[in-house]
Amino acid sequence: MKAALVFTGSGPILILTTFDSIADMKLEEKLAARGIARFIACEVPVDKVKTCYGARFSEVADDLSRPQDIRPIDLDGHHVFNSFSSEDMGPPVYSMSMKNAREASAAESTENEWLYVKIDDYGKLSESTYIPMLGSRFEPPIPVEPEPASRQAHFQIDRQGVITNGVPQSLNGRKLILEGHTSPALGRTTSVTPSCTWRRNSEGGWTCS
Repeated sequence: MKAALVFTGSGPILILTTFDSIADMKLEEKLAARGIARFIACEVPVDKVKTCYGARFSEVADDLSRPQDIRPIDLDGHHVFNSFSSEDMGPPVYSMSMKNAREASAAESTENEWLYVKIDDYGKLSESTYIPMLGSRFEPPIPVEPEPASRQAHFQIDRQGVITNGVPQSLNGRKLILEGHTSPALGRTTSVTPSCTWRRNSEGGWTCS
């Protein structure tokens, strides 16, 4: 048996379920059949639910006799929300409609935002407001300065991954290439800019998509 907070459009509810996982698609179907098509669910400790709800817990648990079934234990959103702390909650599980909405939001390209970087004397990014681009080099390369120097710059990148509106202007038309990285495509990072989805392209560079 598992317990979960289910955040819905009208507030959170608390459920008990005999599903092995709250991420089970059949659980989502059962919630949808009860009018909850969009939700975010977080598993909470069954022992704490039992302690908080006492006889009510026993009543609902006894009614859960079939596998892959769900029962609401508390529909009072205010009470539910104040009965559990963030430490009680497991990783969020998104309904399919919520996942689709998040993916659509992450795919919205914003090619107008500025990247502020610091370029080391080897022509690579030593600092960047978009952290995953650290270590990138420019292609064509920037000539190495006779004297080692860390230079500041800012620029934008278009949908083809080409630098535009660069300061200094010598950056315009170049691309950023990330060397030595084989990680999968990067998703949206909201804590840094730019807030579009930057993906590695077949040439090893970055493309805003």
